[in-house]
Amino acid sequence: MSSNAKVYKWSLIERISVAALNFGGNIALARMLTTADFGLLAMIAIFIAIASDLSSCGLSDGLIHKARPSREDYSTIFVFNSAFGLFFGLLFIFGAPLVASFFGHEELRGIMRVLGVCFFFQTMSFVQETKLRKELAMKKICFVKVGATITSLTLGLSLAAMGWGYWALVATQILLSFFIFIYYLAATRWFPRVYFSTKSFRELFSFGIHLVLAYIGNVVGKNINTFILGKFYTPTSSGVYSQGAKLANVPFNVTENSINSPFFVVASNETDRHTQRSLIRNMLSVIMGINGLLVCLMLVIASPCIEALYGEKWMGAVPVFRILALFEFLTCVKAYFQTVCKVYGRTVFIRNMSFAEVTCQLLLLAIFYHRGLLWIAWTQIGGVLVSIAAYSFLYCRLTGQRHRDLAVTAFNALWLPALGGVCALAAGVSAASLANIPAIIMCVVIGGAYAVAVIGAGEISKPATYMLLRNRFLKSRK
Repeated sequence: MSSNAKVYKWSLIERISVAALNFGGNIALARMLTTADFGLLAMIAIFIAIASDLSSCGLSDGLIHKARPSREDYSTIFVFNSAFGLFFGLLFIFGAPLVASFFGHEELRGIMRVLGVCFFFQTMSFVQETKLRKELAMKKICFVKVGATITSLTLGLSLAAMGWGYWALVATQILLSFFIFIYYLAATRWFPRVYFSTKSFRELFSFGIHLVLAYIGNVVGKNINTFILGKFYTPTSSGVYSQGAKLANVPFNVTENSINSPFFVVASNETDRHTQRSLIRNMLSVIMGINGLLVCLMLVIASPCIEALYGEKWMGAVPVFRILALFEFLTCVKAYFQTVCKVYGRTVFIRNMSFAEVTCQLLLLAIFYHRGLLWIAWTQIGGVLVSIAAYSFLYCRLTGQRHRDLAVTAFNALWLPALGGVCALAAGVSAASLANIPAIIMCVVIGGAYAVAVIGAGEISKPATYMLLRNRFLKSRK
């Protein structure tokens, strides 16, 4: 148990550190660059994400799911990932003129070519990270990710200060993968053999192929909207949307990568079925409780927070941010269900549901894309709700829980954050009616009211989810 606690501890440190660095860097870049600069990279985000998932083909999850992967397993996946990385790298380099012509922005030609070179290095680091994750060496992963993030941000901010525009974003977002590769080599001093086993590949591929198809569905769902905005609207619209999406993703990305992602490793390594099922049930309360606290605060603090951090030119992202914050919360719940399915080997179901979700979203997008940013944002909510409803049925079958138990767990985890949100909103409205308060002060008022309401009501009523999170927090502080 103590070993598992250290896994979550270092995962949390890594994600919070990386998120804080990226958040601060993004604020600085947003103030120095234009919305159109961000829009250029948002247009091609779908190509980056699809290529990344195809290069892995879910084989990394196959290595984690396998009880004792051999040296040949790691080498086989390394060769496969590198080959795909080289293929997509060349595809980006030679396909750059077509992408630039499609969107009507010649700047994309250079961006795609730099991406192609860096993407090859990114794929070669997949196996090294997977090996460390399988060994639960989260401390080394933390140092690599934090170091690479600091390096890329330093380079990007320097370029922005020198007036390089969108190339500053290229340095922070794309060159990051190159620095991660270099730092993994330095940290592990381990490099797989150039060896390929057909038997090993077939075994891991049979587990991973369904996951990669599911990941592609998720990637399309998350990035198709900026793709549509880049084609039919303006780079500014795409930039505003992507900034709202990026800001909404930051806190949930921390919880996903520091809790749910290592939870898959811990649950997969657990051989006792009774203990494994207990871990799964307890994690649902943690996932719902932490993410519920985040989403309720984000909904009420959105406007003054974006004004204080990014300035007036980004205020158009506020309503988009609120919609996508709700979407990210639902995505975290869905990701937890997917983790449970992976533990039980139900990868085909994950694949099918991802296709169903993205199909639903694309249908909604085809109907509402011409209505503007907010309608486009809402299409993502529709798709993920369909997916969560289906996952909940399978989850109950796998864990032996009733749907009523699932609903009670969700209510117990969310009523306290919802109460805090209502109290914080009332405090913000009251403060705004009294005087013209600066945005940063309004953030303090809303955040303070939210904390007081949640902690006060939690200490009085002592709901199970609150006490679980409270005790874990106090234990980690000792």
